[in-house]
Formats: sequence, C-alpha cells, structure tokens
Amino acid sequence: MKKLLLLVFAAALGFGAVSCRDGKDSKTKEGGEFSFRKTTWGMSREQVKASEDTTPTGDNPEVITYRGEVEGIPAIVGYLFDGDKLTRAGYLMQGSYEDPNSYISDYNKVKGFLINEHGTPAQDEVVWAEGEEEVEDPGKFGESVCGGKLRYSTIWSDGMTVIRESLDGKNGNCNHGVMFESVELSIKKKIGNNEAAPPPPGQ
Repeated sequence: MKKLLLLVFAAALGFGAVSCRDGKDSKTKEGGEFSFRKTTWGMSREQVKASEDTTPTGDNPEVITYRGEVEGIPAIVGYLFDGDKLTRAGYLMQGSYEDPNSYISDYNKVKGFLINEHGTPAQDEVVWAEGEEEVEDPGKFGESVCGGKLRYSTIWSDGMTVIRESLDGKNGNCNHGVMFESVELSIKKKIGNNEAAPPPPGQ
C-alpha cells in the first residue's frame, strides 16, 4: 500500500503542483496564508492531519491520503512528506467515463478555475507523443489521451509553489491530476542533489 500511494502521487501526478478547490476549504487564501487546503509547506504529519476534518484513507510516513473532490469531481487528496515536512500535495481525479472526451471536459473545467485563481499559466501544452500521428478530429482526442498518445499539461508558479494540472493515459486508462510542489523544500532540494527536477515554467 505504501508503494502504491507513493506511485499514485509521485508518478501519476508527476513533479508539478496545482492549486484547486475542494469546497471552501481547499481554496488557497490571498496573500499565501495556505499553500494547499488548510496547510503550509513544512508542516508536520500531525499538523496536516489536524487540518483535515475526516479520517485518512491512507496513513504512512511519506504519504497521507483522504477522499475529496475538485470542482465536483471525486478525487484522492494526497499529502507527501520528506523528513516529516510537507513538501508536495495534490489531487488525483477519480472520475470514470465511457466517453474518453469527458476526461478532457474535466481537465478544462479545473483549468478554468485555476486560471480564475492564478491568472495566465506560465506554460500550457497539448503534446503528441513522439512518433504518433496527430489526429485532426477533436472527437478522438480523449481516446488518444487514454491510449498514451496525447498529453495535456498546464503550469503556474508564484515563486513559492509550482502548480501543475496534467492529463495523460496508458493502455486505455486516463489519469487526471493536479498537484502543488514547494519550490524551497522540494524543487531546490532536487536540484541541489543533482536529481531530475522540472524545468522553470516557460522554458
């Protein structure tokens, strides 16, 4: 279970980060009072657990998860820790649809909210996988995403937090996630350790 939770948030959501709304509690306050929901970067596991009103669905040293929603879409809420310090957090959408294009609709819905909250993205891409022939019919885009041929990615940054929303897939399954990542406690540490780290937005 521990490895599964880490894979869900470190791999499925990638290295980016996102600010989202889960009712009134997940909206980041103006002035940067909160980094994610009711938490700030560097909080301990116990402080993070005290910030939530429900019992965790998963509780390990590196990851704590909860059930939640983003813009009405069911989601797993995840907090990731390094040395008992909160460094990343995010949402993994749990919507399930027969029509693959519904995942794109969800992506655009959340993206619209993020633009309203954070302004114009630093990076906004729709990228076809290398070697894949681009499909001109938008009605086939969802199928291409779930098949791993097409990826959507949008990034924001305020200097303290990098914010990413992503939509991709594999073997017919779509993955839609949003995630926050601390610049100071996560990204700079990766760079200092010569580990793979995300490029600055816009590059």
